[in-house]
Amino acid sequence: MKKQNWFFPVIGMILLLQLFSSCSSTENPPCDSLDRLNWSERNYTILNRMISEYGTNGKYSEEGKTPYIVLDWDQTCAHFDVEEAVMRYQLFHLKFKMTKTQFKGILPDTINGITQLSESSGRVRLVDINADLVAGYDFLQDNYQGFHGKMTLEEIRETPQYKDFIVKFLFLVEGYLDTPGIGMDQAFLWELYLFTGFTIPEVKELAKKAISFELANQISKQTLHSPPGLKTRTGTLSCSFNSGLRIYPEMMDLIATCRSRGIDAYIVSASYKPVVEVFSGTGTFGYNFTPDHVIAMELETDTDGKILPEYKRGWVKTVRQGKVEAINTMIKTLPGKEHDPLFGAGDSDGDVEMLTKFPGMKLALIWNRSKGGEIGKLCKQAKEEMESPNPRFILQGRNENTGVIIPGSESILLGK
Repeated sequence: MKKQNWFFPVIGMILLLQLFSSCSSTENPPCDSLDRLNWSERNYTILNRMISEYGTNGKYSEEGKTPYIVLDWDQTCAHFDVEEAVMRYQLFHLKFKMTKTQFKGILPDTINGITQLSESSGRVRLVDINADLVAGYDFLQDNYQGFHGKMTLEEIRETPQYKDFIVKFLFLVEGYLDTPGIGMDQAFLWELYLFTGFTIPEVKELAKKAISFELANQISKQTLHSPPGLKTRTGTLSCSFNSGLRIYPEMMDLIATCRSRGIDAYIVSASYKPVVEVFSGTGTFGYNFTPDHVIAMELETDTDGKILPEYKRGWVKTVRQGKVEAINTMIKTLPGKEHDPLFGAGDSDGDVEMLTKFPGMKLALIWNRSKGGEIGKLCKQAKEEMESPNPRFILQGRNENTGVIIPGSESILLGK
């Protein structure tokens, strides 16, 4: 792997955290309105008006009724996906605690009756790519000194088995997402199952290292190819991924300003709760969320506190309609919060229900990722409401190449 220039991204992050500490710290006077930063002029005005009207002493504030906002995390509160970043860190650094049997057990050959990936993923049969992954994991377990072998990480990274394993692992994640009938439910769960054998504190320590690494990493789109000389059942495949994470000062300030005006803030994410808690938590990267304000995916643990490859019994999967159910269960049952959320923010189809299924929600922010699907329809509606004084949806742009918000509704996509 290439050595990254980490100095300037880290220094920039520190300066940003210092800049917004005055808003988020309880030792300073509350912020009355948003900082201008890089919000589009229209969004800046609309968001400030919402906070002013529904916050403490606003014309729509009600005694005994606490307004609150609900926010997706990945690609909404921060740039790119933290769960994917931690997954890649696990892969590239071989941070696994699963036995060979446990790893094989999280690779079903049939999912909802589907036995192969979509046409866009080459119609690769699950049984074949699973066999290649199992063979690769067995090799790593037998040869890497971090498991049961003698090879260093640097030495194992040069082997064709390691390279094949990395590519096909990432390929399968994307293949799940692209295949109707499998989709994000299975892809997100599979990413979570990689924590099997860890304790929650160990996951948080791993997440902290991965997040720090990716905040300092260059933003780029990378493509990897499996080695052609290795005999496997699926042959040579390739995968692409986005590297780097960035914080959004605008979202930090929005969260802090809402809190200072008596508007509570919650994260509702399809990532693993302990991972989101690390990125969003108090005293870490500047967002200052307490664990009880992070609603996300959860897994079962055994009597020793070790994570099992099983979703938490009785807990909703916080994807799509599951986000609505989680809000109804975890927030609307609290005193003073029996009402719908005031505001929501998201970026993908996985957020559509959260942004549309609450009749009492006054406003929703959508990050313009130039996507189709159901989120694309909401983006279109936001554009149609550009002249409305009271829009239901607003659209915000960003530059994906820098991880910086730009003051308009259009975005610059990665590589453009």
